[in-house]
Amino acid sequence: MKVVNKIPAIIFLTLLFQTVYGQFPDDIPYQSIAEPSSLGMPNKGESVIDTSIPNPIEITRITEIYNYVDNSGDPQVWYPAHSYSKVQIWNADQTLYKIRSWKVINATTHQEEQSLSSLYPSYWSHTDADVIWSFREGGDVIKYTVSTNAAQTVANIAGYETIKLGPGEGNIDKNDKYVALVGKKSNGDLDVIIFNLQTSQIIHTETFAGAWGSGAGSAPDYIDWVSVSQSGDYVVIMWNHNTSSQSNPYNGHYGVEVFNTIDMQYQNRIIHYGNHGDLGYAADGDEVLVQFYGVQQNGLYMHKLNGTGSTTLIQNDDFGIYGHVSCRNINRPGWAYVTHSMSAQSGQMVAVKLDNSGLVEHFGHHFSSSTSYDQAPMAVASPNGDLICFKSDFGTGPNTTPSVTYSFIAGLANTTSLKEEKVSEVNIYPNPANDFVTVECQNIIKSATIYSASGQLIKGIQGSSSKQMKIEREKLARGLYYIKITTEKETLIKKVNFR
Repeated sequence: MKVVNKIPAIIFLTLLFQTVYGQFPDDIPYQSIAEPSSLGMPNKGESVIDTSIPNPIEITRITEIYNYVDNSGDPQVWYPAHSYSKVQIWNADQTLYKIRSWKVINATTHQEEQSLSSLYPSYWSHTDADVIWSFREGGDVIKYTVSTNAAQTVANIAGYETIKLGPGEGNIDKNDKYVALVGKKSNGDLDVIIFNLQTSQIIHTETFAGAWGSGAGSAPDYIDWVSVSQSGDYVVIMWNHNTSSQSNPYNGHYGVEVFNTIDMQYQNRIIHYGNHGDLGYAADGDEVLVQFYGVQQNGLYMHKLNGTGSTTLIQNDDFGIYGHVSCRNINRPGWAYVTHSMSAQSGQMVAVKLDNSGLVEHFGHHFSSSTSYDQAPMAVASPNGDLICFKSDFGTGPNTTPSVTYSFIAGLANTTSLKEEKVSEVNIYPNPANDFVTVECQNIIKSATIYSASGQLIKGIQGSSSKQMKIEREKLARGLYYIKITTEKETLIKKVNFR
């Protein structure tokens, strides 16, 4: 049996406590907080603030309805949104994000950088902010460079009816070295293909007889997903519990099984029942699967890939099977990001600390009716873990065809700098105020946006190439307001009281 070492403690603590471009909500025990009813759908590029949770969370809409004409000349409607909680939308340094395999967007200006229409399916590199990988069903492995709009086919894996990553739930390791692909053979066998991205070579192929089955090819009959772990040391297979169970295994396989990446030697079964989850690092440096247990439908659990045990992270009815887990925060190990899909489960998005502390960080509500699977929020964490992207219809259901859904980005709303620079001093006076307030900054003010205490957008004000701005009260009622100030170098939130 191969011995896989933990991340050395000093290195892991450095990773865990490294400085990233953002701040995080307070670490507190989980609270079940019902979503507020006062927030309405913001327009694209606009924000609302969720103040119902312990720390205000700013939610910005980033997508819009897309109208087009198909090849038959018929008008069509599409709601572009990110795809899944386990598919990273941001690049390695969070300067870009992508919407599915459709467009690459600048994360600061939210303007299109490149089109990806010919690159489906696509996955960001974890080490190069300018690279996207694509694993085509025909066997092509493509390396795409965003800045030059150049695609290079680095290999073709032949001999299969179809090849997929996951399918759909797999990922590349954090060092961009290994990826585990699944290939369907014409006789129904399934091959797990270990591919080295650095050498562009297959290093091992493991056959699971009949595991794909006789399906048309979109997904295997007996395997739910296959993925390398974040370190690249392990390959994890989640067997389909509808076709392979402890009482009725498929060729001896069921639950969630762990293999060595290099030679696919079996290591252990970490849980006998697999449910939705993602692969990440626990706070102690061990690699884990974080999942909703499935048999007991009211908790979140982590299972160590080395087989040394499982931990109950949260025991609460909000953590049922109607939700998603994301551990795509590879620069912030020790946390998993969990979405409660249904309002009855509080409709929240929280980061859960991967230890036995029971601590979480509340990232706000998603406000989705979730009346269709497309509308499920499926929040995905950014590499630094300071932002999440989620889908929502903001309660505009019921289900339609196509489903009304948009993507949003959420993050802490108080004095969060967009760049790794010292936050400049901002003076707002008088505060409390009667008729107006004056905002003074060290940098030129580009705009100011006023929100109510409940987070509802009230109005936006354009700057005038000055470091000072006067904001008139006009018809604002007395009470607390938030002012989002955007300068040349940062965006921050301040409170103001009108008497």
